[in-house]
Amino acid sequence: MIQLKELFDLIPLLIITFSATFILLIEVFVKKSETVIFGFTLISVISAIGTSFLYINKQLLIFNQYLKITNPAIAFIVIILTGILITVAASKQYLEKENINFGEYYSLLLFAVMGMMIMILANDIIIIFIGLELMSICFYVLVGFLRMRKKSNEGALKYLLLGMFMTGFILYGMALIYGITGSTNLTVIYSNPKLFTNFIFITGVALFFIGFLFKIGVFPFQMWIPDVYDGAPTIVSGMLSTAGKIAAIGTILPIILTLNMLNFRMVFSIAAIATMLYGNVIAIAQTNIKRLLAYSSIASAGYIFVGVAAMNEFAMKGIAYYLAAYTFMQLGAFIIVSILEKKDDGSRDYKNIDLSFYKGLGKRNPVMAIYMTLFLFSLAGIPPFAGFWGKYYLFYAAIQSNLIWLSVVGIILSLIGVYYYLKVTVYMWFTESEDIAIEDAVSVSGFGITATSLAVIGTIVFGISPNLFFKMFNFII
Repeated sequence: MIQLKELFDLIPLLIITFSATFILLIEVFVKKSETVIFGFTLISVISAIGTSFLYINKQLLIFNQYLKITNPAIAFIVIILTGILITVAASKQYLEKENINFGEYYSLLLFAVMGMMIMILANDIIIIFIGLELMSICFYVLVGFLRMRKKSNEGALKYLLLGMFMTGFILYGMALIYGITGSTNLTVIYSNPKLFTNFIFITGVALFFIGFLFKIGVFPFQMWIPDVYDGAPTIVSGMLSTAGKIAAIGTILPIILTLNMLNFRMVFSIAAIATMLYGNVIAIAQTNIKRLLAYSSIASAGYIFVGVAAMNEFAMKGIAYYLAAYTFMQLGAFIIVSILEKKDDGSRDYKNIDLSFYKGLGKRNPVMAIYMTLFLFSLAGIPPFAGFWGKYYLFYAAIQSNLIWLSVVGIILSLIGVYYYLKVTVYMWFTESEDIAIEDAVSVSGFGITATSLAVIGTIVFGISPNLFFKMFNFII
C-alpha cells in the first residue's frame, strides 16, 4: 500500500509537476503573464535542483517498487535540470525575438522534464513507457513551436511520425518481455539470470531498446536528428540534444549494466563505431551551423556508446561525467547560435545560421566568439576543458574492459571531429567576413549572457577539477 510519506521522497518531481500545471493557471488568470511565468519557472527548476541533493546516498524503492532512487539516478536528474535551467534562462530573449513568447512553452518544457524524471526513476517498464511518451509528446509540440516557419512544421511532423513508429517497437518489446517473465517490474526481471538463454526475451529487450536508441541518436536510428534540430526553435534544439539524450541514456544504462549484457558487447561496440563515423564524417560537409551541431550530437552518442560497450562500474561514472560536460558545451553552443541568428527581411528563414556568417565574428562580437570557441574546443576534446575529460573517461572505461581496439578507433574518429570544430574557430578569428551587410549589431539580454556564462563556467570548472563532479554525487574514481 502506498504511504503518504513516500511523497516526500519525490519532492523534486512534485515541484516540477506542480509548476508545470500551475503555469497553465497563471497564463489563464494573469494578464501579460509571460514575465511572471518565466521567473516562476526559473525558481521551480532551481528548487528542484536543490532538493535533489537531499537524496544522495539514499537507496529507496517506493510506490510498490514502481520507482527507485539511486545515486546515478539523482546524478542524471540533476544534469537534466541544470540543462533545463540554462535553457529557460536563455529562452526569454529568444522567444521574444521570434514572437512566440507564450506561457505554454515553459509548461511544455516542465512537463517534458517530468517525463524524463519518471523515466530515470522508474523500476517498471510500464512506468518507463509513460515517462517516455510524456516527454516525447512535449518534444513534438516544442519542435513545431515556430508555427509560421515551414521547416519547423516539417521537423515536427517527421519527428512525430518516426517517434510513433518507434513507439510500436517499444510496445511490442514490452509485450514479449512480459510474456516471458510474467512481470513488468525490473526487480523481478533482474532476479532471473537465465532469461538471456530465451530467444523471445532477447528479442523483446532488443525491440524495447530500439526506441531509446532512436531518442539518443545511435546509428542507424539517427535519421531524424539533422532535420528536426534544423527546423526546431534553436533553443529547443539545444534542449533536445542534451536533456532528451540524457533521459534516454539514464533510463537504459542501469538496465544494461544490471542485466550484465556481456554477450552483446560487440553489438554495442559496432553501434558506437558506426555512430561516431557517421556523425563526424557527415559533419565535415555541413555549411549550416545547426546541422553541424546536429551531426556533432550524433557523434557524441557514439562516444557515449563506447562507455556503454565497456559495461563496467567505471563506465557509469564516465558516462555521467561526459553527459554533464556535454550539457554545458553543446547547450552553450546552441545558445550562442540562438543569440546570433536573425531573420532575413521579409523572410521567415534565417541568414545567420550559415557558417559564412561566423567569418570575422571575433571582430564583430568578440565576447560571443570567445564563448563559442570555448564550447567548440571542449566539444573537440581539447584540454583543459570538460569535454577532454569526458572522452578520456569513456575511452579509459573501454580499455579497462579490454576493448583497447575500440578506444583506438574512437580516438581516431574523434580527431576527425577536431577538424570541423576548428574550421568554425578559424572562420571566427582568422577569416574576414565576405558580406558587410550581415555585420549587424547583436543585442544580448542579461539572461542570455547569464545562460551562456553558466555554460562556460561549467565547461571550465569541471575541466579544471573533474573530481568535483564525482564528489557531488559520491562517485569514487
